[in-house]
Amino acid sequence: MKGESALASDLRRAAEQHGDRVAVIHEGGVLTYERLTAAVEKISVELAAYGVTDGDCVAWHGHKSAAAVAAVHGILRAGAGYVPLDASAPRDRNDAIINGQKPRALLADGPTREVWERTDPDLRWSPITVPRPITEDLWFAPLPDPRSSHIVDIAYVLHTSGSTGRPKGVVHTHASARAFLDWAVSELELTGDDVLVNSAPLHFDLSILDLFGACRVGAAVAVLPPSVAPLPAGYAEFCRDAGATVWYTVPSTLAWLTRRGTELVAGIRSLRVVALAGEVVRPPDVAALRAAIPAIRVWNLYGPTETNVCTYHEVRSGHPLDEPVPIGRALPEVELSIVDERRRPVPEGEVGELLVRGDTVMAGYIDERDDRDAFVATPDGRIWYATGDNVRIDAHGDLVFIGRNDQQIKSRGHRIELGEVEEVITGLPGVGACVAVAAPDPLFGNTITVFVQPAPSAQAEALTLLAQAVRTALPPYMVPQRIISLTDTWPTLSNGKADRRRLSELALSSNALRGEGVSVVW
Repeated sequence: MKGESALASDLRRAAEQHGDRVAVIHEGGVLTYERLTAAVEKISVELAAYGVTDGDCVAWHGHKSAAAVAAVHGILRAGAGYVPLDASAPRDRNDAIINGQKPRALLADGPTREVWERTDPDLRWSPITVPRPITEDLWFAPLPDPRSSHIVDIAYVLHTSGSTGRPKGVVHTHASARAFLDWAVSELELTGDDVLVNSAPLHFDLSILDLFGACRVGAAVAVLPPSVAPLPAGYAEFCRDAGATVWYTVPSTLAWLTRRGTELVAGIRSLRVVALAGEVVRPPDVAALRAAIPAIRVWNLYGPTETNVCTYHEVRSGHPLDEPVPIGRALPEVELSIVDERRRPVPEGEVGELLVRGDTVMAGYIDERDDRDAFVATPDGRIWYATGDNVRIDAHGDLVFIGRNDQQIKSRGHRIELGEVEEVITGLPGVGACVAVAAPDPLFGNTITVFVQPAPSAQAEALTLLAQAVRTALPPYMVPQRIISLTDTWPTLSNGKADRRRLSELALSSNALRGEGVSVVW
């Protein structure tokens, strides 16, 4: 096996220097670094005995827990990259990830193993008994036809929504992860006294700072239990009881808490830093946070999953409520360019697409075919990651986010390709065609409305059952807020394509959705 990887080294160093410090705060209690490392070592030895080695990937499928933290670190210590699956996603989507990724093995907790056993009885599971105080056993199953990664130093693969209906696997190396963590630990001034709240699921890129930033400095990560995550009071109480000091979350979660009473946030008196990412930050929500905790420091971090974080801006007290919050300036090891359609730099102050290059950028996608559209060359021959985001530079030299130039949106911090929503729903029984549109929403970032046309041979019952079929076929964060059935054709452009702008207007107009040939499925 090659020398120990960067992320694995951070945990080993923390355990050697601070073995008695709390590493993980979870629903069942706490884990010290000594205890966490014992569990990680057990997992890594078992994986290596089953043949997991450098260049492999191991999929992790389970609910957030202390065992999940140990599983991720155990995979890394075995020399492999981890591939976190969404425990709430439909089985078809996770199957698509497994089939595209071809990991060597699947590591799961007890409840998710039981689901796999019911749907794939050919898998051969073996238990990995993790040392106490972790109470959950983990389970390991080799997968058929594994392939080693074509990317050296692979650390993890995070899957995002794909416009073709196929999830895209974003590959980060230990080097790109470490470049982000080096900056974040320094900028946020993390120390061993901090407690980082892990509210993001492990398949979401915000979890990288929580899990590995804590290890870097010997701090604790507080794993928000799924049972309290939907409950504002329970969410705030967990953070308060854990002594949370650093909270990395999406702006819609901040809005969700503050709009239910600033006393919920005010109760987390230990909180010193809030970092926001994944959506547009709204000044009134930051103002409400500051009203609750006046001394809080707030950052707006920007970057697609493919770049980790590439720009940042500290939101100072007194930011005008009617002015957008900038996404800021480039990290030290990142280079940016704002370009026009010919990929030439735009004049200062004009809007263009943001290109990114530098140490925090991904190595590529697990399916190399996806790289063709992601990486572009500018006329000077340099290669960049094309974000698809339109930005401009303001009078202070900061970047301001303007919007997307494609069908990608953000909702509840998740990146969603409307094309994937359309692809999945079009394949359901009774649906002939489908168009998904989004509307800005102050709480969620965007809400999705789907227009469907019934298939010519569709039975009346098919649309009646469509709501449940959609909930089964899509991850919860991609499920549209409304589905509207149109018997007549929808508005089109002169080229025959659906007029998405007009459909967006219809989605916002309740009067327009009343009439012959229109029915709201939900």
